[in-house]
Amino acid sequence: RQQLLRLVWEHDYLGDSRLVDACVQRLRAKVEDVPSAPKLIRTVRGVGYRLDAPQ
Repeated sequence: RQQLLRLVWEHDYLGDSRLVDACVQRLRAKVEDVPSAPKLIRTVRGVGYRLDAPQ
């Protein structure tokens, strides 16, 4: 989360790191056919997120 915050907002973000989760949830709602079962933006436990190529 911290790495995404640094890369996207380009400075140290001191607020809630759940901001990333909320943004990913909104992205999934826009790009996934079934946001609750994502195929494009996947969560990698203990690592972060992974963007998979569409099939």
